[in-house]
Amino acid sequence: MFGKDIQEKEKRSLAAVATGIYAALAVFYFLPPDIPGKIALPVALLAAFSFRILPWMMCLALTASALGDFMGAFDNFMGQIEFFALAHLCLIVFFVHRWFHDRNAFSRAGGRQPEHSLWRIIVIGLAVLAVLASAIVAIVVHVPAGVVRVCVAFYAVVICMMLFCALIQKSRAYAAAAILFVFSDALIGWNAFVGPVPGERYLIMVPYYLAQLTFFLRAAHVRLSFA
Repeated sequence: MFGKDIQEKEKRSLAAVATGIYAALAVFYFLPPDIPGKIALPVALLAAFSFRILPWMMCLALTASALGDFMGAFDNFMGQIEFFALAHLCLIVFFVHRWFHDRNAFSRAGGRQPEHSLWRIIVIGLAVLAVLASAIVAIVVHVPAGVVRVCVAFYAVVICMMLFCALIQKSRAYAAAAILFVFSDALIGWNAFVGPVPGERYLIMVPYYLAQLTFFLRAAHVRLSFA
């Protein structure tokens, strides 16, 4: 459980099976049958597999994301934002733990060491602050005043913290997944509070599904060409 005492061959086999079923469920989401909650099935599937092959922080992140998808499927916006905020907090814990982890572990796992250059971290931090400022100006100010606006603002801060933590990992896979996640959520916010986004179903869900799969595969140390 949680990736411990598992053989590399078994882990790769489970990751391959999970990826195949995930892709099928993701395609199924875009097909006509209107089944309640089917939007959450792909990530729920990844979450189920993750408990065998991934660290506990990533397992909780995927589980919280799946619950957030279920909340969104039944129009529970506050529940959706709460579970996704929890998912990002779990990802932050995962990345912070990884950043402070034994450096030799990264070469053994086939990954690069996290970023330790102060000036690069500052540049990344400033770029993420620019993203957060843009989200506040373009989206948060359009959210109805009150609890909802506070929650959306808090969520924007949390997801940008996750983005920053992902970008300093020196992993193109984690960086790509985080950027895709932020892009998807930005479109959700724009579509909900600013104006309709043409083709929002595909523009929101395709990047989101790709982000979750990339997180899953990278955390499992499955070789990705851009990792």
